Amino acid sequence: MLPGALAIRSAESARVQRIASALRGEFRESYMPKTYDREYKVMRERAIANWLPLVVDVTAENLFVEGFRRPDSGDDLSVWDIWQANRLQMHQTVVHRSALAYGVSYVTVRPGDPFPVIQSAPSTSWTVHYAEPGDEWPLWALRRMRSVQMSDDSDGTLFELWDDATVTFVRVPGDGSSLDDPSAVEIHEPPVAHGLGVCPVVRFVNRLPMDDGAVPVGEVEPLIPIQERLNETTLGLLMAQNYSAFRQRWATGLAIPRDPATGQAVEPFSAAVNRLWMTDSPTAQFGEFGQTDLSGFLNSIEAGVRGMAAIAQVPVHTLLGSLVNLSAEALTAAQDGLRHKVDERRTLFGESWAQVLRLAAAAAGDLATAEDTSARIVWRDTESRSLPATVDGLGKAAQMLGIPPEGLWSRIPGVTAADIAYWRTLKDNAAVAGAMAQFFTGSPGVDGPVPAAQGLAA
Repeated sequence: MLPGALAIRSAESARVQRIASALRGEFRESYMPKTYDREYKVMRERAIANWLPLVVDVTAENLFVEGFRRPDSGDDLSVWDIWQANRLQMHQTVVHRSALAYGVSYVTVRPGDPFPVIQSAPSTSWTVHYAEPGDEWPLWALRRMRSVQMSDDSDGTLFELWDDATVTFVRVPGDGSSLDDPSAVEIHEPPVAHGLGVCPVVRFVNRLPMDDGAVPVGEVEPLIPIQERLNETTLGLLMAQNYSAFRQRWATGLAIPRDPATGQAVEPFSAAVNRLWMTDSPTAQFGEFGQTDLSGFLNSIEAGVRGMAAIAQVPVHTLLGSLVNLSAEALTAAQDGLRHKVDERRTLFGESWAQVLRLAAAAAGDLATAEDTSARIVWRDTESRSLPATVDGLGKAAQMLGIPPEGLWSRIPGVTAADIAYWRTLKDNAAVAGAMAQFFTGSPGVDGPVPAAQGLAA
C-alpha cells in the first residue's frame, strides 16, 4: 500500500505546492531585460499585489458553524459538546479555508478521553485515496509529518498511515517522494487501533467534480494566470512611475568637454529634481520629453481585478475598495453571486461536518446520534441586514403568519445558540413567576389577566 500511496502523493505534490506558493505571494518571475540592476529587481518584488488570499477570505468569512440540531428541536445534540471540547469553533476556519484554496481538505476523528479527538488535516500534508470518487469513506489516508533520522542515521521522512483499522507511523528514506525499496521502510511506532471500522478521515470539497478522475478545484488555481498578468502590469506601472515621473530633459548646441586622460566625452549636466541646468553658450537650446500616461496601466489592472472577481463570484468592490453611492438594491445585486456561492459551500461543507459529528458520536459510544441522519448543521447568519428592519419583519411574520416568536429568535443576525438558550430560560422563569403570582394572589400573570381558578386548574 505504501509505495502506491507515495506515488500518488508525488503526482499531486506539484499542483498543491503551486497553489501554496501562490497564496504566499510567490509567482513565476515577471519578464525583465537581459541586463538589469538591483533597482529593477526591487521593483519586481514590489509589483506583487496578491489578491488570491482575499478571494478565499471573502467566502470563508461567511462560513461559521453554529450548531448541530434535529429539525424538530431548537437545541443542539449532545455531540455538540465534543465539537466545543475540540475547539472547532475556532479550528473550523482552517478546514474551510483549506478546502476553498486547494479544492479539498480533511478532518480526522479518533477515540479519546474524555472526548473523541477531532483534528483538521490540510491538503498540503495529506493524500487520501477512495475506491470510487463518490465513496463516503476512503480506503487509506497518508500524512507527511516531519523529517527524521533512519536507523542508520541517514535522512528520512515520518509518515502517518491510516486505514479502516489502525494508524501506523512509518519512516521512509529520503524526502518520501518515492520508494524504490519497500524493505527500507521502518516502523516508527507500533500501529494504534482506532476501532471505528472505517478509515476515519472526512473529506471537504469546494466543488463536486463532474468527471471521473477529475482533481478537486479550489478558488485559487483558476485565478493564478490572472494574478501573474496583474503582476506584469503592476511592474510596468512601477517602472513607468520611476523613470517617467521626472521628465527627461535634453539640450543641444553645447560644447561637450572631454576627459583629458581618456578622451571620452563628459556629461555636462546631472539630471535631478533639485538641479538646474545652465550654460553660457549662446546657441544652446533646452527642452524636455513628455511624461508617460499611467492611465493605461491603471485601467488594465482594474480590468484584471474585475475579471478575477467575475470568475471567483466575489463582489468587485471587495477587491477594488470602490463603493460609491450604491443603493441598498444595487449592493444586494452586487453580492448576489457571492451569496449563492456561499449557500452552495454551506451545503457541501455541512454534509461533511455532519459526517464528522456522527463519527465522533460513534467514537463516544452514542450510537443513536451516529445513526441519526436527520440532524443538520446550523450556519451563522452573516448576511448584512438592518437590525431594526429585520426585527420588524420577524414581528410581522409572528403576527400575520402565526409563527411562534421563539421560532424566529434564531433569525436575528448575530444571535447564537447560547443567546437563545438564555432567552428561553428568562422566559420560562418569567412564566413560572407569573403562575406563582396567580396561584397566591389571583393577580394577572405575565400572559395577561387570567382568573385565579383557571390558573389553579392549569
